[in-house]
Amino acid sequence: TRLLATAPPPWGQTIPSLPAGGGFQMTHWRHLVPVLIHRLARHSGRTRQLSAASCCVVASPPFGSIAAGRDCNRADWERLCPGKPIVAMDGPDADGKRDSLCAPLWRRCRENGPRDAIVRVSGSPPGLVDIDGTRSLCRRLDVPYLGHARLPLAAARPAERPTRIAYAGAVWGHLDSEAMGFNAWRRAIRDECRRQHDKDSNSCKWSWVSMRGSGAPAALTLYAASTFCLQPPGDTISRSGIVDAVTLGCIPVFFHPQQRELWTDHWRAAEASVLFDWTPAAWAEGAPQPLVKDPAVYAARAAAMMAELIAMPAERVAALREAVARAAPALVYAASEGGGQAGGTRGASADAVDHLVARMRALRLEPSTEEQARYEQQLARRAADRVAHKARRAEHSAWLATRNDTLGKRGKERSPKAKRLERRPKG
Repeated sequence: TRLLATAPPPWGQTIPSLPAGGGFQMTHWRHLVPVLIHRLARHSGRTRQLSAASCCVVASPPFGSIAAGRDCNRADWERLCPGKPIVAMDGPDADGKRDSLCAPLWRRCRENGPRDAIVRVSGSPPGLVDIDGTRSLCRRLDVPYLGHARLPLAAARPAERPTRIAYAGAVWGHLDSEAMGFNAWRRAIRDECRRQHDKDSNSCKWSWVSMRGSGAPAALTLYAASTFCLQPPGDTISRSGIVDAVTLGCIPVFFHPQQRELWTDHWRAAEASVLFDWTPAAWAEGAPQPLVKDPAVYAARAAAMMAELIAMPAERVAALREAVARAAPALVYAASEGGGQAGGTRGASADAVDHLVARMRALRLEPSTEEQARYEQQLARRAADRVAHKARRAEHSAWLATRNDTLGKRGKERSPKAKRLERRPKG
């Protein structure tokens, strides 16, 4: 924690192709914890007196370290900060299978419940892979993904947007996305975007960008020139592209209802986004994942979605753009306190760290009524998730049985090529 507090965060180089007033930098989304610790160590709300503090802040040990494999230094934290909640800045994702979280922090949460002394901070709430509800019952604070903007000025500035729809993302290389079926959505969206582009080059444009950030400057430049920015899930429900779109004034378009539940203490996503729910109806109360991984199945949905966005009335677009501009400051990680300036007549606005500090000040060892109610809601949702998970497995098993039966019948009907091969002399 002390090391991250004193070392400058790896902000990365400035992106010259974007508005300089927005301070866009090549910051990788994985560097969320260094940014949070560095900013909190310099925040005006920090006190060095334990008696005056509402909580203590620590950084989780690095993934793979001895402490991370043991107990994440939990015993040391409780000894140094007795009688106070301990806010642990953990990895950027609590919803990934291959995440870098300090795993012991996310266990035994049901036993401790909302009275747990540890409050976990991550950039993505647990949902998709958390079928048994272990992580979702943890006491936690969700913060936005780390995007590339250090200021939200670009979102508030009127700008020409010649491109109607933008999609920036990869359709391969995301192992969890492939396993869960979201790459099928991405391929269907990319293919339809190409078809629209062939008819009208300004209707839709696609830009490739990798998880490592390759292609990010071109993608962000495209966002700055577009009205709608498509944000299908990948390895997780969250994407840094959501934050990038908002900070560049581009209206995010979601395909999963849980995306509108992201970072609810920082923005009202329902007012500043468009949702096309592509999740299976059978999973409406669970943690939906695609049941079919064939992009062709989603082609009609992709075409209908783009047709609706292209035809959306100007009044509706203007209202969404206004909501996006209002939301941008709270999703930005400014380089210093007071950096979340909206500019113009909008005045100063708190950035993502300021919003986090406000919630940390309200923390107590005894949970508030609101926190207790949220925990009870998670317990109920956990039960629904398990039912939905069993339903999905049964549905998938039935589909496999039907497919295998069909393949078996096809196997009995040998093709002409197979018959010719059988008639060939061996040797």
